[in-house]
Amino acid sequence: MPTTLIRRCSVFLLVALMFFPGTFQPARSQALSVSGESRTLDGFSAEAAMEERRWEERFRSLPASGSAREHLRHLTQEPHIAGTKEDYATAVYVRDQLRSYGLTADLKEYQVWLNYPNTPSVVELITTRRQRLSVDEAAVPGDPTSSNAKITPLFNGYSASGDVTAPLVYANYGLPGDYDELKKVGVDVKGKIVIVRYGNSFRGVKAKVAEDQGAIGCIIYSDPADDGYMQGDVYPKGPWRPVASGQRGSVQYLFNYPGDPLTPGKPSIEGVPRLKPEEATDLTRIPVQPVAYDVARTMIAPLQGPVRPRGFQGGLPFAYHVGGTNDVKVHLKTDMDYKTRTIWNVVARVEGDQDNDRWVILGNHRDAWVFGAVDPNSGTSAMLEVGRAFGQMVKEGWKPRRTIILCSWDAEEYGLIGSTEWAEENATELREKALAYLNLDAAVSGAHFGASSVPSLWKLIRAVTRDVKDPKTGKSVYQQWQDRTRELRPEGELDSGEARIGALGSGSDYTPFLQHLGIASTDMGFGGDYGVYHSAYDSFYWMDHFGDPGFVYHVAAAQVWGTLAMRLAEAEGLPFDYTDYANQIRDFFTDAVKLAKRRNLSGSFDEKGMTAAVEDFASEAARLEKSRQETISKGADTARMKRINEALIAGERAFIDPSGLRGRVWYKHQIYAPGVYTGYAAQPLTDFRQAIDERNSAGAKAALEKIVDAIKRATNALRQARD
Repeated sequence: MPTTLIRRCSVFLLVALMFFPGTFQPARSQALSVSGESRTLDGFSAEAAMEERRWEERFRSLPASGSAREHLRHLTQEPHIAGTKEDYATAVYVRDQLRSYGLTADLKEYQVWLNYPNTPSVVELITTRRQRLSVDEAAVPGDPTSSNAKITPLFNGYSASGDVTAPLVYANYGLPGDYDELKKVGVDVKGKIVIVRYGNSFRGVKAKVAEDQGAIGCIIYSDPADDGYMQGDVYPKGPWRPVASGQRGSVQYLFNYPGDPLTPGKPSIEGVPRLKPEEATDLTRIPVQPVAYDVARTMIAPLQGPVRPRGFQGGLPFAYHVGGTNDVKVHLKTDMDYKTRTIWNVVARVEGDQDNDRWVILGNHRDAWVFGAVDPNSGTSAMLEVGRAFGQMVKEGWKPRRTIILCSWDAEEYGLIGSTEWAEENATELREKALAYLNLDAAVSGAHFGASSVPSLWKLIRAVTRDVKDPKTGKSVYQQWQDRTRELRPEGELDSGEARIGALGSGSDYTPFLQHLGIASTDMGFGGDYGVYHSAYDSFYWMDHFGDPGFVYHVAAAQVWGTLAMRLAEAEGLPFDYTDYANQIRDFFTDAVKLAKRRNLSGSFDEKGMTAAVEDFASEAARLEKSRQETISKGADTARMKRINEALIAGERAFIDPSGLRGRVWYKHQIYAPGVYTGYAAQPLTDFRQAIDERNSAGAKAALEKIVDAIKRATNALRQARD
């Protein structure tokens, strides 16, 4: 995420803050001019709000574009896939930078199951002749790192090794409905190799569905309709994917469980029993291979068979056929080197002054498939700027009420591994101490802010973004975000008046915290035209020319992220509001009931019981919010405030069911989880919606009963705050 140094009034002050930060040192009691300091601040008494705003203003003056740029330049010099020596070098860099800022920072190792290509994959097109196709990305003139000899050929994390030859079938996005359409036109993929395009779901879903349909291999490409020339100018002229670019990525069955495939639910440390690879239920058994869309064009163009069904046509300049005939075959060979390899998290702390056993956790991953300028190291640069600012403020006398922990995760790209293993190892302590997890991943690829979060933190996110300026428009980040929400609002949809905050699914490191442990979580970033995802062109050059020239949005990302952490770490009364949560659950259920009625399932579950549970939860949430506000305004009653804060933390925990979701026991949150086929996207009221999709009336009834029980637990947790 972005930004310029905001509220600086002169070039002299800007230079002083960048290069001589010690020249401006407000003590806690020292007066400091702060715009809007007379305004109330949710969670703070009037006096505490003034003090908080002074420190927040100081914090937001410290992140600098020049410093962020240098971090990103350093982090993107070499490819740094998880578990490599180059990856280790980035861990040491992040640790040493944080230590230099005065923070305690250490490496934490895990031994996990990872694959690299032993040899480049073989992709051969067999028609009237055999044609070997490229699995490399071409060097781009002007981008100096694109010719780096350490760039791996295109491959998929957790692909199986295999050597298969079979007719080729084009299966659109590779989702169950696409295979239904193929069957309608008489094409069966059993025993064949499918080629599918990225989009509409996580790539691991595409591999799983292909395997379930009987395919013996899967090739995945990025169609130009989705992130190539049909979107705009391609790299290096523009930000979109060029013809010789492919998308790497993991095909782990993340929807079953994330983390090390061989230690589900347990940390991958010495002494923990491990599954045999063939016992892991989140690994594909077929070879999966990404290719660039110039290669995909060569493969799809000669296909015969029926003309594509509706919705199958992509952006290549010919009519797509689905193939499946013997005149176009593919030879696919993947040769993977699977080993237990070491990965390295970096964990730093700013100790709390009063409630140091309450933790606010900030996390970003560091590993990348190649250089990872956007994904993830724009977030790593922002984290280092947050750490630098916190370190400087500590030297000036600042000490947060609660402990702030900064985490640089490893092996996220393979399946959220570093964060999951750490969360599993520290699960007991996290359940007791963590009050929120704030995630940043691909923090900056443009100027448009967006966020996803549990509803209890919606108001906090909106409040913080109102206090940070958008570096280009001069508006607040919130106003720019709200304007964008209105601009993209579907025709006919009512204007809610607020910027839209999304639901948390999966695909980034908040997953183990929210969906396994019940820790309130957020995810956010500044997005834009970004067509080089998981390619060799997600580079410093791309960022410097397209993503964030000037690195002003890297600063804004740090400002939003750090301010969010400070509010949570410093508030007397935690700024959680469960009235929004109740309203959101009510909306989720209303939508689900409408779908159930269309599928003649509405009589199979207890609609009244769910409605009553939600109303009780809403009433208790409103009562608690009123009590929180009254306690803050009156002050002094620390015992009551502590009881309220404990209830606010416990509310999210209560949505956890130890038995987990149906067939996916690692996922335990009853409101938020990824769907089986949605991949990254959330499927709220997960098991209930899944049962409706499957037209499973007994499953819908059982799932809703578990959700009602979870809501009742959450209501009781909030009720513990009563006098």
